[in-house]
Amino acid sequence: MAQRRGRWYPSPPARLLATRQCCGPGPERRPVLGEAPRFHAQAKGKNVRLDGHSRRATRRNSFCNGVTFTQRPIRLYEQVRLRLVAVRPGWSGALRFGFTAHDPSLMSAQDIPKYACPDLVTRPGYWAKALPENLALRDTVLAYWADRHGRVFYSVNDGEPVLFHCGVAVGGPLWALIDVYGITDEVQLLGRSRGVAPSGDLAADATP
Repeated sequence: MAQRRGRWYPSPPARLLATRQCCGPGPERRPVLGEAPRFHAQAKGKNVRLDGHSRRATRRNSFCNGVTFTQRPIRLYEQVRLRLVAVRPGWSGALRFGFTAHDPSLMSAQDIPKYACPDLVTRPGYWAKALPENLALRDTVLAYWADRHGRVFYSVNDGEPVLFHCGVAVGGPLWALIDVYGITDEVQLLGRSRGVAPSGDLAADATP
């Protein structure tokens, strides 16, 4: 439940895919180099405030209008790494995260709704779901990435990968989509990951 104007309304539910192999072999991970991503300075919800380095996003007021994006596309197999800096009880629901095929630089303020789920994900080219509330703890480190099969995996505190989403369009650029929602008040983008060794899929091509 989420409170608005003194009343409680249902929050969009957190949904999590099972870890079954629904669309291909097990998770691949490959080394990815490059500049660490930052938050997009203009394409953000009206309640989002960024620090001077665009690495930390804080939601002010209410529980919504916290949608953010990365300033550059995320490569396949590149991990988007987030630390949950501040978590505040009293709301229901937690961080929403995923990808978009739409360049945030071309978005106007009117293009960015209150919620990633369901507002954005009902539009073509947006894919996001919720982090389960029991995992949305202060100082939790969340990492997620997309592979060449259009699957999204995530891990918490460098744990085992969990299959999160299938069917992401990987024929073009993808930007990370992060909704600082509900009990999640503040997140920080961390530096790049070294990636992990391949598992299950012996793809011969070395280019992500």
